[in-house]
Amino acid sequence: MHIPGYTVSLLMWVLPIIAMTVFFIQHRVLPREKNIALLATILALSSIGFVLDLIFAHCFFTFENTKAVCGITICQIPIEEFVFYITGFWFILFVYVFCDEWFLLKYNVPDDEYARYRSELEHKLILHFKSLWLAIIFIALGTICKRLINPAGEFIPGYFTFLVITAYMPMFLFYGITRLFINWQAFFFTMQLTMFVSVIWEVTLAIPGKYWGYQHGAMLGIFIKHWFGLPLEAVTVWIFCTLIIPVYEFVKICYFTPISSTKK
Repeated sequence: MHIPGYTVSLLMWVLPIIAMTVFFIQHRVLPREKNIALLATILALSSIGFVLDLIFAHCFFTFENTKAVCGITICQIPIEEFVFYITGFWFILFVYVFCDEWFLLKYNVPDDEYARYRSELEHKLILHFKSLWLAIIFIALGTICKRLINPAGEFIPGYFTFLVITAYMPMFLFYGITRLFINWQAFFFTMQLTMFVSVIWEVTLAIPGKYWGYQHGAMLGIFIKHWFGLPLEAVTVWIFCTLIIPVYEFVKICYFTPISSTKK
């Protein structure tokens, strides 16, 4: 009996999600407001993964091993890719919430602070637009790096540029508002755990099994020889993905009802 490796390997994300869901329900960890903020963030960020798959997948990736997937495709992209983005973001946020609301609860910012801060802003959530220059600088430096190291293919490093726009920019924009509310101990724990699991998964299963590959012409040109030529972007992508946590905290701030509006 043939077992599609990519399909089965997604259990590395699905099983922890199920376990944490059961834990959250049994311990009533999340009130309604946080549940809505969590689901809204997952849906918004998963849509970015879908855009990556539907528009840019064939520009950045290759899918050579058809035996590694179940055979269901959307626009010639294995359905596992879409499941991967949903469960990947879901896993990251659930680990952070688990730490923030239970494991590292003593570093958690009380809910009243969210409502008080939201009330003080008076519907004027000021984003740090000056940080957009940092994104432009990153893209410029990435382009210079590509022209020097990997001039073949596209002029700019497409995958790196996509990551900067969809991951670093939200971090920069929301950082000024969310920095006081992020549970930084939970943040770094989540980042380390996610990178540990994902790198092992990609290096030991995905790349050797050719679940997917990378279009070298769309990369910066820095490839890790002893990791089957894994591009640097593939290693750092999980740092990028962990930066979705400020987006979650931003949604929480926006959603919490101002204290002034609750008083009668």
